[in-house]
Amino acid sequence: MLDNLRHDTRRLREIKSKSFPWYVLESLLFENGYQAVVLYRIAHGFKRLGIPFLGPLLHRLSIFLTGVDIAPAARIGPGFRISHGVGIVVGNGVEVGSGCLLMQGVTLGAPSQARIGDMPRVGDNVTIGANAAVIGKVTVGSNVLIAVNTLVTSDVPDDSKVLPPAEARIVRRGESGE
Repeated sequence: MLDNLRHDTRRLREIKSKSFPWYVLESLLFENGYQAVVLYRIAHGFKRLGIPFLGPLLHRLSIFLTGVDIAPAARIGPGFRISHGVGIVVGNGVEVGSGCLLMQGVTLGAPSQARIGDMPRVGDNVTIGANAAVIGKVTVGSNVLIAVNTLVTSDVPDDSKVLPPAEARIVRRGESGE
């Protein structure tokens, strides 16, 4: 737990090397993505130690304070970052590698309550764009970019880009659009 938290802080130092001490303090106080990761790491530590009540309590506190729902039983590697975290959901059995970035509105989870064990595995250095969803027993390789508004329901190989099926079309008022 603390090793991953140290790695996350080191990652912040690399990103903002000139203003590091102030940037970490600012992140802890005002950035909901960083706050959510810190609260998740602590809740996950309590879960791993088998201490009841504290993990779920911190999980609920994190949802209330940040708008980010990361289940304490999820396994997330070091260097995990969240940008504009409101609306992010990471389910119980999800595994995320190191150096991953999630944008707002991302969902990593099961296809239904009946298949709650079917959770995604995400490799290292994966970026998942806003409002994308990775659903089901899917393996996403390392060094992958998943574009905004993309639904991923099948495996993705390493070093890939996943794009949505179609771009938006502009239809002027009064035109049928066909």
